[in-house]
Amino acid sequence: MPLDEATRRFAFLLQRDLRRISEKREEQNARGEELKFDSVSRVAIVQSRRGEPVSRLYGEVLATYAPHDRILRWGWAGRSSSSSATHGDVVFREGQARGVPQLTMSVVGDLDEADALTLVKLGALVARAEGIHDRQVGSEIEMIGIFDRPRPADPTEPARESRFSVPPPPVVDKAPEPKGPPPRAYRSIPPIREIFEPRTGSSPPRTPSSGAPASLSSMPPPVAGASPKPSSSGPPPGGALKKLREPSRALFLPVANAALAALARGSKGYLQGLFAVTLDGEPASLGHRRLVVQLVVIDAAGILRALDPPAEVVEAAATMVAADRRDGNGTWRKLSARITPKPDGGATLHVDVT
Repeated sequence: MPLDEATRRFAFLLQRDLRRISEKREEQNARGEELKFDSVSRVAIVQSRRGEPVSRLYGEVLATYAPHDRILRWGWAGRSSSSSATHGDVVFREGQARGVPQLTMSVVGDLDEADALTLVKLGALVARAEGIHDRQVGSEIEMIGIFDRPRPADPTEPARESRFSVPPPPVVDKAPEPKGPPPRAYRSIPPIREIFEPRTGSSPPRTPSSGAPASLSSMPPPVAGASPKPSSSGPPPGGALKKLREPSRALFLPVANAALAALARGSKGYLQGLFAVTLDGEPASLGHRRLVVQLVVIDAAGILRALDPPAEVVEAAATMVAADRRDGNGTWRKLSARITPKPDGGATLHVDVT
């Protein structure tokens, strides 16, 4: 994949620092300085035109780029988790914190050499590198980050002053953890909850407990000669209560699959999505209610976006509403499904109807 939107936005924010790295290397070339890197000792020595050492630094292979396959492979790909901390681990951690997925992938494909170099420069900047050195090794290009220490600073050590323009992510106070067991996460849709409501939308009548008289609302005495008026509250004639519940899994699954496919096409790598179906109109005129479908997503960069629902999602929603009505469900006004993607390609959906 080429550089995605999150990476391009991050590169735009750090454009001054990217330009500073390029200008520093051009100045070294103009002075005739040359960098020598020993992959065994990981020592990088900058030599003058006369071969005299100018500075002694440390190098680490951050990534390897294969021009023929257009593939960039980060240095942590395939590395044992028990290995000591490296500057590449800082790149991975900062990529997660700043919402740049291509700084956290093991392999990034379909990149030309310029995009690959830009991506590695961004990784070097968040790892606080002095610069970037690339060299040809066989058919591949090794991209080496130059640092002033062989290993990254200990997390408990006070960080030195940042040399790039974007401040570190703000520290957000954690909300107090709720007491008791966490709410259960459902793989597709939660089990159906039945809510008994009269068609008028008021609360169901209370059943008096044994041995206690039923509570009666205070009403004025009837006027002689006046016909009693029907109460505006309480159950409809006949006292029938309509069950209001979520659509069954068999009815909801087709529209859920269509919504997930639309979210994946409209925003790759999205963090969270919301699918909502609203029925506009009076419940009495079921055949004339207007159906409104909404798709909202938080993309990979953390930006809230509204997507245009495709025709197949609207048709699937209309089919679900009609089938749910035939299934004997109560007349709901709005169905909302909160969608959280999972690493294995699935998603967690929390469904609610009102």
